[in-house]
Amino acid sequence: MTGPRKLGGKVLTFGMLTGSLLVAACSADTGKILGLEKTTPDEFAVVSRAPLSLPPDYGLRPPDPNGQRYQDLKPQLDAQRAVFGDEAVQRRLDTEAQLRRAGVSQGEMSLLDRTGAIEASPEIRLVVDEETAALAAEQDSFVNDLVFWRDSEKAGDVIDANEETRRLQGNAALGVPVTEGQTPIITREGEKSWFEWPF
Repeated sequence: MTGPRKLGGKVLTFGMLTGSLLVAACSADTGKILGLEKTTPDEFAVVSRAPLSLPPDYGLRPPDPNGQRYQDLKPQLDAQRAVFGDEAVQRRLDTEAQLRRAGVSQGEMSLLDRTGAIEASPEIRLVVDEETAALAAEQDSFVNDLVFWRDSEKAGDVIDANEETRRLQGNAALGVPVTEGQTPIITREGEKSWFEWPF
């Protein structure tokens, strides 16, 4: 009979030690969880709120229809106006109004605002295309300069606009079809690099 009692005491002791180790290992904040440490509020977590004001007398004043309501104070918009100017803020407000008219919910508006999609420029595709085309042309000319020592030639022929206008007017006066005659083309002589002069 003494064997099972000793075994039960050992199992109980082992279980308590294991349980206390598990509780201590689960979190480094065990003291906080058990309420043994003092927690103070974060003094830097400041929430901006509209200022409270006390009326000069305690009678109700009629609201000023031209005045700004205290609930409408938006320090974020004021900061954006100061940094980016009124045009960017107005574009943002216009985009928000368009989204509201389209039936976008308040949650979707908040998501778009957090991701920065409201401030996105509507012409971003044009800007990216222009920048990409400029980079591609720059890289192409660098390779041509490096390998062939000359600028790349323009694609297609350049038509002399003045001569072509005269030719078309002359054909119209004579009753000849517009396809009749030679199209005047501008030819330009390119400069050769000094490696090519003997060739």
